[in-house]
Amino acid sequence: MAARLALACLAGLASLPASALDLHEAWELLQAQGPTYRAAVHERDAGVENRAIGRAGLLPQLSASASRSRVNGTREEKNFIGNTVESDLDYDAEAYIARLRQPLYNRQKFAEYRQGKQRADYSEAVFDAKTQQVAVSLAGRYFDVLLTRETIDLATAKLKAFEQQVAAAQRRFDLGDGTITDVDQATARRDLAQAELIEAQDNQAVALRLLQEILGQVPENLATLRQEFPTPALQPASLPEWLSQAKANNPSLRAQQFNHGVAEEEVNRAKSGHWPTVDLVLGYTDSDSDSVSTIDQQNRYASAGVELNMPLYAGGGVSARVRQAVASREQAGEELNATREEVLSATTREFRGVQSGETRIRALERAVISSERAQDSARKSFLAGSSTNLDILNAEEQVYIARRDLLEAKLRYLQARLQLAAAVGLLGEDDIRQANAYLGPALVLNN
Repeated sequence: MAARLALACLAGLASLPASALDLHEAWELLQAQGPTYRAAVHERDAGVENRAIGRAGLLPQLSASASRSRVNGTREEKNFIGNTVESDLDYDAEAYIARLRQPLYNRQKFAEYRQGKQRADYSEAVFDAKTQQVAVSLAGRYFDVLLTRETIDLATAKLKAFEQQVAAAQRRFDLGDGTITDVDQATARRDLAQAELIEAQDNQAVALRLLQEILGQVPENLATLRQEFPTPALQPASLPEWLSQAKANNPSLRAQQFNHGVAEEEVNRAKSGHWPTVDLVLGYTDSDSDSVSTIDQQNRYASAGVELNMPLYAGGGVSARVRQAVASREQAGEELNATREEVLSATTREFRGVQSGETRIRALERAVISSERAQDSARKSFLAGSSTNLDILNAEEQVYIARRDLLEAKLRYLQARLQLAAAVGLLGEDDIRQANAYLGPALVLNN
């Protein structure tokens, strides 16, 4: 798409210092050792085995048994004249049996086979959803660290500027050119800036810990935003097209569809309790003195037959299981509807977030320029005697607010693009790379 090509062209800009971890490298690191992602991988691997488990019920079941026993005792029997004759029993008995059973008609096994495929597809869809969720979460935590680090830098610069204002106001007061009000106002702003710096440092410590939680380690340096920040238009440009993609591709929605399919097959499985089963049974037996009536005899024989089992009455349990399965199917259907609405709402929110984000970024870029111009004008007006010390403090405060808001808007824009791609089920490696193309300069983290 044109938008993706426009974003990818940023990759050719200034190269990233080797010591700084960028978003794409963080994603690769998460896939290699992130505990949340690795747990999802194992969950997926376990779930896909349901396909083989369901198929196994339709395949031949082969079993073998062997036994060996020692018989020691006596046997009493009547002879032809009615007298009791006693004989000793002392022998070994051996038996080897092999049996093969192949279902010919079994509605329950067929339902379990279809369930196995649905469960495997469900596991893969859940894994896709979790993969995209963890990618979005990684980007959010990465951007939070950037924001808190930059907030510390801005707060430090603001504190330094206000300290200079306090010193200047105090000098003017000592020389008789200023007022105690100017000193108090500058001191109050300095103290507030000090409190904001402490809060920013606390926020960074928390943000770094959350990044470490998802990555398995915390980096010393991160790549931060470049100065260039293009905001290409979304492709497609209309919300209905994004909603259509979400309904077709969102992995959470697909997972719920498969879950509803599993519930539907559970109804069929429960109903199969009313139906007969037909199995082909093949057997082979090799025994020696298999019982007291066959002492010192050997038996070798094969058998083949068809076995029919017809359920007649199970105390009402089958009917109860059918009603239970039907209720669960209806529950799964309503959960599917709820998930569909949530997906469409999320897609709408992120679509609007990307569109408004572009406008907000451009407005804040202008706000930074105008705030810096207002700050310079306030200083000149103060020297000319047409503005007060409070005007300078307000102008400086506004500059730092505008700069932080601009940084936050840029990070929120990148996050919204990733979340929009995830909402429609298309977030992948290329989206990570496109967001990563906005990063470049190394930002040192003070852990």
